Amino acid sequence: MHKLLILLCSVALGFTVRSQTLFTYGAQKVDKKEFERAFSKNNPSNELKKESIQEYLDLFINFKLKVQAARDLKLDTLSNQKADLLNFRRQIESGFMTEEKTINALVKEAFERSQKDLHIAHIFIPFDPGFISNPAANYMANKQADTSKAYQAIQKAFDELKAGADFSAVARKYSLDPAVNANKGDIGFITVFSLPYELENIAYGLPVGRFSVPYRSMSGYHIIKKIEERHAFGKMKAAQILLTFTPNSGPEEKQQLKRLADSLYGALQKGSAFDALARQFSTDRTGYLTGGVMPDFGIGRYEREFEDAAFGLQHNGDISRPIETAFGIHIIKRLGRVPASLDPSQAKALFRDEVMQDSRMQVANHLFDLEVLKLIEYRKAPLDEKALWQATDSFILRNSVVPVKNINANTILFSFAKLNKKAADWFPYARTIKTTSPEFAKLPFRELLNKFAIETGREYYRNHLEDYNAEFRAQLNEFKEGNLLFEVMERQVWSKAAADSSGLRAFYNRNRDKYQWGPSADAIFFTTSNRETAIDVRKNIKGIAEHWRMQSDLSNGKVIADSGRFELSQIPLAKNQEMNAGSMSPLIVNDQDSTATFVYVIKTYADSARRSFEEARGLVINDYQTELEKKWIAILKRKYPVKMNQAVFQSLIHK
Repeated sequence: MHKLLILLCSVALGFTVRSQTLFTYGAQKVDKKEFERAFSKNNPSNELKKESIQEYLDLFINFKLKVQAARDLKLDTLSNQKADLLNFRRQIESGFMTEEKTINALVKEAFERSQKDLHIAHIFIPFDPGFISNPAANYMANKQADTSKAYQAIQKAFDELKAGADFSAVARKYSLDPAVNANKGDIGFITVFSLPYELENIAYGLPVGRFSVPYRSMSGYHIIKKIEERHAFGKMKAAQILLTFTPNSGPEEKQQLKRLADSLYGALQKGSAFDALARQFSTDRTGYLTGGVMPDFGIGRYEREFEDAAFGLQHNGDISRPIETAFGIHIIKRLGRVPASLDPSQAKALFRDEVMQDSRMQVANHLFDLEVLKLIEYRKAPLDEKALWQATDSFILRNSVVPVKNINANTILFSFAKLNKKAADWFPYARTIKTTSPEFAKLPFRELLNKFAIETGREYYRNHLEDYNAEFRAQLNEFKEGNLLFEVMERQVWSKAAADSSGLRAFYNRNRDKYQWGPSADAIFFTTSNRETAIDVRKNIKGIAEHWRMQSDLSNGKVIADSGRFELSQIPLAKNQEMNAGSMSPLIVNDQDSTATFVYVIKTYADSARRSFEEARGLVINDYQTELEKKWIAILKRKYPVKMNQAVFQSLIHK
């Protein structure tokens, strides 16, 4: 088995750690790991000092007490809480339906392979020769074709190679690759992502000069030979002039394009600008606006003839002679070269997206599915398969269950940890596949049943992620508890404080000396749509200050004015600027939306003075909320007594 597959099969989806209780509150326990996770998220420096840990621990305990109060009030059963949790779950669960370690292993492998270009040859015999002319249209037919002829042919080719026959001669004799007569099976250099993943694995696994055993893919049989390998070229920066062949273009049309290409090449040799000729003559629409400049490309991206010409250019500015491919006639100009990265730390940035979109993810997903089945304790029930297939055929024909010997709707086919899947679940699935999915309709029932088990297992795992994945469970719980905290704080503190008019007034009276004005001023904050409007408003205010409100009312939304008494610290004064009646702050322009702000001072107050209840209301509400919260916490601590495990606490400090 391929080395990577062995590695990936060993990857676990979940793990358990030894539990250490840090503290209890009432009947509830909090594990050391949970606290460490929360502490590290809220303390990026992660300094494990006693003071910082103790400070955060006090906050964390209060948080847990509030959340428990919310649960006791059954706030977690509210429809809005359930909906929010479900939405969050759907947002994050897809990230847990692939194994990140698997993806990282594939990225690492892709980076390692990117360091080499391989020169390979290929013999290909499809199951159905029609596949060659139209792979897309003949894909299913190819899968369903009689494979015996293809197998016999590839074995004959393999036997001749083993006997010492020349690879190119065997390729010309047996391969049905349309280009074999021209290239004799030699397909040139390839690099990572140039071939389907299963063929890439073969190519990179071969020693130089060796050929593979026949490999069966979904399309046919393959034999690959590694001719040589070299340090990766990297990517080419190039521009092209493309004269495209029209569909069914004949010899005369092609000859005309060749003459035009020769003429353009001659003009380029005499100094004509490549980009100008590309814009005028090239039929490559993607490069029309850029003077023929192409996206950077590596080995194995385009046809052999094109790549040989492009990568054969030795110096920046070199121009190829006209070369012909199946698409048309090309003239290529080398603009530069991007060497292959040698830095492993760049692997994820370079290759993760490609890995996620490549066929190799099918391998990763398959391994993931197998691990999921193992994790959820998949067990196949003993079955009379012949009877099951008979009953399945009957259901597909009649859309109803017709019991046969040993099989009925309640027959268990397989089970997971907490779920049995019965024939009644399987029959509709099989019928849907057979009647609506051409890609899988011809698969044997046994393969379809395996597919059903994998899909059902994956869905079961998705719906029970928190039972199997510690990180998912932690994220889900963090969101749930955070949402409950907001709900219970709104009910027990925030809205209660704002609505308690008599309580607010009484709190103000007990603490009125606390609410003092420092140096302050009556002022107007102006926000305008742009700098020019602000300048006009400033000029008008200097003329008739008392008409400031008119500036806003008549501006059609271009001017917003807000007046009130403000601490001088809230007013953006210029350096060393004295605050007097009629003073204006500097103009401040927002770079993002071009709005402009300034302040006009109406009256100043040098001496401190007590704020009225109305002036201090916002501050009073905030302080009153704090007092209510403290009293509530005291009640919760009596209701849910907190007991600290000092040994575990000390282990946090001395870690």
